[in-house]
Amino acid sequence: MSNSFKGGRGKATPYESTHCRIPEPIKSTVESLTAAYKILISSDDEVGCKNLLKSTNEAISNLGEREQELNLLRALLAEAKNKIEKLESEKQFAIDNLLTTYSLHSREGVKMKEIIATAIPEIRNHPEFLASDKRKVKK
Repeated sequence: MSNSFKGGRGKATPYESTHCRIPEPIKSTVESLTAAYKILISSDDEVGCKNLLKSTNEAISNLGEREQELNLLRALLAEAKNKIEKLESEKQFAIDNLLTTYSLHSREGVKMKEIIATAIPEIRNHPEFLASDKRKVKK
């Protein structure tokens, strides 16, 4: 490659150029792209130059689309976290409400304990519980 591609100090390049700052993590990629472009320019491969620019622009466009998808996923994740926090809060409120409404030694409290005690075996034997209970060994 000739030094004429460097430009500056009165030397012109066969293409328009500019100076810009690039982020360090993509420096090697930009340098590779620049080197490929200079090789295509030096070989007078106009079609190759256009294809290189087209594929580069498409790749950049795809990055923008991926960024939009990522932002949507972040929003959905935040919404799910909020729902989980709300459910946890509601669960804790229900437990606190039960404990403060019924004394464990009152007639209602004793009845509530009996209902819970009879429901636990049914819940444990329910197919959805068995499928989600990782401690159970398959029969």
